[in-house]
Amino acid sequence: MATIKQVAEAAGVKPATVSYVMNGTGSVSAATRQRVRAAAAALHYAPSHLARSLQRRGSRTLGLVLPTAAPDEPIGALLRGLADGAATAGYNLLLAARTEDDDATYADLHRSGRIEGVVILDVRHRDDRVAVARRLGIPYACAGRPGDDSPFVAIDAESGTIEALAHLIVLGHEHIGLITPPLELALATEQDAGYRVALAEAGIAFDEELIVEGGLTEGEGYVAANELLALPEPPTAILAGSAPLAFGTLHAAHDAGMHVGENLALIVFDDPPSAAHVAPPLTAVRQPTVEVGRELAAMLAAVIEGREHQRAVLLPTQLIVRHSCGRGGLGRSAAERVGAMHSGSPI
Repeated sequence: MATIKQVAEAAGVKPATVSYVMNGTGSVSAATRQRVRAAAAALHYAPSHLARSLQRRGSRTLGLVLPTAAPDEPIGALLRGLADGAATAGYNLLLAARTEDDDATYADLHRSGRIEGVVILDVRHRDDRVAVARRLGIPYACAGRPGDDSPFVAIDAESGTIEALAHLIVLGHEHIGLITPPLELALATEQDAGYRVALAEAGIAFDEELIVEGGLTEGEGYVAANELLALPEPPTAILAGSAPLAFGTLHAAHDAGMHVGENLALIVFDDPPSAAHVAPPLTAVRQPTVEVGRELAAMLAAVIEGREHQRAVLLPTQLIVRHSCGRGGLGRSAAERVGAMHSGSPI
């Protein structure tokens, strides 16, 4: 049987690079990874006895493949929940860097025997990562509601959006803007749906110009907010679909000479610590991010072990009222119409 050194010589790389490829770690280009795999196959190279042993008995490790370019908001709360949930289920948590080649990333993790299943973050419609996991036979669970029968844990973004809109409508706002994350994300679709439902139930006409796709970053939020504020009839209130989008909106409003909490209301769909400490403190749709992580780990462990477990978990959001929506005073013509929808909405 060939040694790792012989594979490295055949592939023209260092032994450490072979180890990275076989174990699914490190940062290796797709071309180099392919060359190493070809050399390993030609020489009938197999991982060490320890790796083969792990494959036989299971590594008791859940994998999380991080995005190539993470959004601005931190994922510390989600990681804490995942780690807690994994430990409760008797598993460890392995973080891996995503490459441009999803097949290679997941295949390397799977073949190395270092993980028994993966968590897929920020699930998208027709997500390629889900297709890869299924093709390779890797157990998985999604963070976010997928468009198929995949197991998932998600926040109830549609209901959270309805509650946020109801709050604004009760305060007298009827011309409300929505800045969503990328439309390929399930989260954006649910926010869009909740926005439309809230307006319809309040009897407010839908205006497509008031919905703008904002992306993932603060800069994209700034551009999207400027687009809304430049309308002939700009919105009196905006729901920003993520923390970066909200902070971009704050900057855009400031540059436009507007005052959030006075002549523009703003709600953020998220509640990072900074939301309570900006001026003015932001009313927020708080997500149970730690609990999402715990539920994901529990669900993935059940999938790996073939146990019965709820395959669709939807967690509620919570509206946290601060000062960024002011105290109303723009007229309350829609308040009675929305009362039946969310009569308990705080003002």
